[in-house]
Amino acid sequence: MSFPASHKTVIVLDHGAHFAQPCHPVEVDVQRARGPGAYIPLAPVSKSVWTCVVEATLEYCRIVWDLFPVEKCIRFVVRKNPPEILNGWKNEHQNTASIMTALAGVGRPTPDRKYGAADSAADGGIDLALESLCEPTEKQVELLEAGKEVINRGRMIIITTIIDDFHRKKLIRTAQDKILKINQETEDNDMKLDHVELVIIHTTPTGMEYRIHAEQDMAEVISPTLTTLFYTVTAGPAVSMKLLYLCLKHYDLASTTVTGIPMKEEQNASSSANYDVELFHQAESHKRLLGDFQDMVLATSEGNEYQTCKLKWCTPRGSSASELHHCSAAFRITPTEVNSRQSSCLTNFLLSGRSVMLEMQRRSSGVKTISHMLTSHGGEIFIHTLSSSRSLLEDPPSISEGPGGRVTDYRIRELSDLIKCNLLAPFFGDPTDKTPLDKAQSRLTRFTRFLPSTISSTTLFNLPVFEPLHAAMLKENLTDEDLTECRKVIFAIMSMEQKGEPLPGPLGQPVPVGKKSKREEQYRGLWNELEMFATAHSEQSPGHQAVLECLLEVRQKPILKKDEKVGLDAALRELDKLSPMNDSLDKADGRKRSQSPHSTASGHAAGSVTGGGGGSSGGPNKKVKLVNPQGHTLLQLYTARKLREAKLMHKEFAARQIVGSEMKAVKLYLKLEKEGSVGPANNGGQ
Repeated sequence: MSFPASHKTVIVLDHGAHFAQPCHPVEVDVQRARGPGAYIPLAPVSKSVWTCVVEATLEYCRIVWDLFPVEKCIRFVVRKNPPEILNGWKNEHQNTASIMTALAGVGRPTPDRKYGAADSAADGGIDLALESLCEPTEKQVELLEAGKEVINRGRMIIITTIIDDFHRKKLIRTAQDKILKINQETEDNDMKLDHVELVIIHTTPTGMEYRIHAEQDMAEVISPTLTTLFYTVTAGPAVSMKLLYLCLKHYDLASTTVTGIPMKEEQNASSSANYDVELFHQAESHKRLLGDFQDMVLATSEGNEYQTCKLKWCTPRGSSASELHHCSAAFRITPTEVNSRQSSCLTNFLLSGRSVMLEMQRRSSGVKTISHMLTSHGGEIFIHTLSSSRSLLEDPPSISEGPGGRVTDYRIRELSDLIKCNLLAPFFGDPTDKTPLDKAQSRLTRFTRFLPSTISSTTLFNLPVFEPLHAAMLKENLTDEDLTECRKVIFAIMSMEQKGEPLPGPLGQPVPVGKKSKREEQYRGLWNELEMFATAHSEQSPGHQAVLECLLEVRQKPILKKDEKVGLDAALRELDKLSPMNDSLDKADGRKRSQSPHSTASGHAAGSVTGGGGGSSGGPNKKVKLVNPQGHTLLQLYTARKLREAKLMHKEFAARQIVGSEMKAVKLYLKLEKEGSVGPANNGGQ
């Protein structure tokens, strides 16, 4: 069985001369009176670095043991001469009372002895701490007695004062050498150190600075069995804040602040005020509700390095079984400031048999929902994660329901047709042949390359006249009849635009034309959808390409050759980027030509020069596209355009086909001559 690094933690405390220095002054409130009986002011009292570190580590242990009474174990090692272990891995040693008694027996360090560089690194306690990690806990003893394999991981936190980088590297090297030595000397029946996380906390009083060039809060992998993290903190209250941050990080905890708690004033019982109480619990409580913390309103309080989720106090209720709500998880809680009056009042209130609902406001929508509940069970306080959605015992929501899926206009029928058209079947050929799989994947990619998911997001697929073209383009190959049907659909849409017919909305009703939704914009979006749909299927066959060319010719857009094509996504992105720029450039060029007095005389000459060698008046190597390069008249241009449109509508009558510049001579009544039918001359002979 694999154990995480948080299962076993050894805290190594330096007991050297650096920890005997004062760091944090303590305010002493002494009543002073004026006159002969006045008190003499007391000299300032300061806590030592050792006192601040002991208080911070005890708070670290209290939070862990309140939330994990059995699962997490912590041991203390004090670097003295010789080093000393204060407790063991047994459950009776895992409590703050035994640790406080043992630390009181250690006493405070003395500043008399001058420590050297090797001593102040606390390397004397490293060997003892790593040997402690090799000893099994009660949980590991049960597994070893059952003959199961145990993967032993642990964490070692060293709180000391480091002089320089050489000092820090030597400490890490000492730990690495000791781990290798332990694993080499350990017999098969004993526990080895599979991985150790070494956390080094460098603390000094205010005013003392050591230049240590190391990244903060960045894991450095020394070897497969050792990972180190380094932190620097000023001695005093900052040590407690740092250890609170590490406690939340090491044990995957989260902070929740209950806001708006009505509480009577201590000095004036007739009035009440609202207070806030911060609680620690497992982060799984929030993850069960949202999956992550992105939709929660998080805030960072002053002096803290972690964020807290603020939940509002709601009307308390009884905690009987009939009033409990459906919840998805329940976790123990512990207050951050256990000795404060606000935390004590909240704890006593919940232990008296009451429960409190907590309200959460979502960051994305601003909607307020009852998300958590505080209540007590068996003398312990728990936070319950309430289910804000459907219960797991209910039927699954339908995709068309509003409360279940939020979106109510999914194209369910089209999705069903897509599934039916792309059903997979077993392949009994060569297992190494990937051709069927690639073919199925390319087919599904083509079908889903342009597929709106909702009815309101498309106009083209709501158009009844589009159905023949849609059915034809999904085929593998197109026949002449399919091409004719597709052309009819394209010209039918063009006719609708010319007549100004309204387009259908999501529910099949015509969309009223207002100031914001102009008919030209609606048809422009319709043509863009049709072009994207045709482009998505254009590479399937020459027939699909012919449909796209017909559409582009009708829209008077340039047709790319097959060897000039690019990917669909890249082409669409380039068109979106370049189309506004080209429109603005064309408008600017048109205004310049219209304002120039010699525009008609010099337009053709400038165009020919620029087109031939890339003139310097325009952009670099920019060719000007001539509107009428062959000099045709307006009648000839109009006739040629009508002929092109007529060829797309139907097949040209054989007698009107033009070959070169002359009409093609066609024989009539060929069928009658082949069958030997009687012509007009034979009728006269009879």
